[in-house]
Amino acid sequence: MANNYTLGRGKVYFSRFIGITQDPEGFRYIGNTPEMNLNIEDENLDHYNSDEGVREKDDSVPLEVNRTGSLITDNIDPENVALFFFGEASDIATSASVAETFSIADIILDRTYTIGSTITDPSGVVGLDSAGTTTVEINLGATLVVDVDYTIDFDMGLITFLTGGTLSGGELIDITYDLAANTRSRVISGSTPVEGAMMYITANPKGEDSRFYFPYVKISPNGDYALKGDEWQQIPMSLEILKKTSQEAIYRDGQPVYS
Repeated sequence: MANNYTLGRGKVYFSRFIGITQDPEGFRYIGNTPEMNLNIEDENLDHYNSDEGVREKDDSVPLEVNRTGSLITDNIDPENVALFFFGEASDIATSASVAETFSIADIILDRTYTIGSTITDPSGVVGLDSAGTTTVEINLGATLVVDVDYTIDFDMGLITFLTGGTLSGGELIDITYDLAANTRSRVISGSTPVEGAMMYITANPKGEDSRFYFPYVKISPNGDYALKGDEWQQIPMSLEILKKTSQEAIYRDGQPVYS
């Protein structure tokens, strides 16, 4: 029998469960994964015969099996960021609108503020219409001049009040702006690991290929996600591989051999 020397490569797929069920909603290719590892540990209760001489182990009963794993992806996709954040990713559509208003009290010069920030949406609005009408005024006072009294980032919905213009700080500012129709991705963090099913389909340059199937996996962050640096960003994740009722924890299927 020939040895199956293997150099591991392959693609990882993950499916969240549907609602409160444990049914996969459909598998999504996570993207490039430089690493994927499995770790399986067990704990046994050993029994020793002590009737005479040296104690001899004469039985051992497994008490528990702990299956874990880890993976790293450098595909910085919102869905993968959401897995790291215990959260969910979504696309948010904003309709075009005109004459939206927002006020900022007690401004500080050379500070940046988010336009449209609320309790329920603290990051504010994006996609201000740069071709529309935007006015920035001191409450019950003068209209301010762009690039003299303030600068504005229409894409990100940010306004910065400048030193050297009309403002002295502490004013109440009223902003009127238009929104352009736009769509943006959003990830909101959560507080519990994401649950679902996982597949790993090998594409080995050396060795027989197979498919690993994990019916029940919990994903959680595993270390640093470097937002800034001189290396490609990577998202490290931990896997807890659990056993569903009436199913095993791990299935490994080889390639079909046709007759």
